[in-house]
Amino acid sequence: MIDWTATFPYILIASLVLFAIGIYGIITCKNFLRAVFGIEILLVTANLLLLSFGLGTEDSSILSDPFAQTLSLMIIAVNAVFLILGSSINKLLQETNDDILDFNFEIEDITRENTDEEKEQINSSDTPQEEEKE
Repeated sequence: MIDWTATFPYILIASLVLFAIGIYGIITCKNFLRAVFGIEILLVTANLLLLSFGLGTEDSSILSDPFAQTLSLMIIAVNAVFLILGSSINKLLQETNDDILDFNFEIEDITRENTDEEKEQINSSDTPQEEEKE
């Protein structure tokens, strides 16, 4: 019988490489779909590790732990739903030509104070305009 514990270090190395590829894909993405695929790779890595932990020892068969296989099926279902949602969001982003995600904003853009014209415009929109009676 095959010793499943002998293959575990290779599975662990493969999952670490996949995890690094997924993180690299998320960090360096400029396209929303690439970020979705990076997260998909991370979910596949979690699935691979979960199934490798459920392999068992050399005395047991390969189908020894049904809990790991059940959780793996749930991860696959979540993975499919995430891929469908990510693809639909990407389609909406492409229709509005907002394909690039821009996270490089300046703090001053958020905390800048309104100019006098902007303050007057805000004040005039807050108070109702009184009509002049003749």
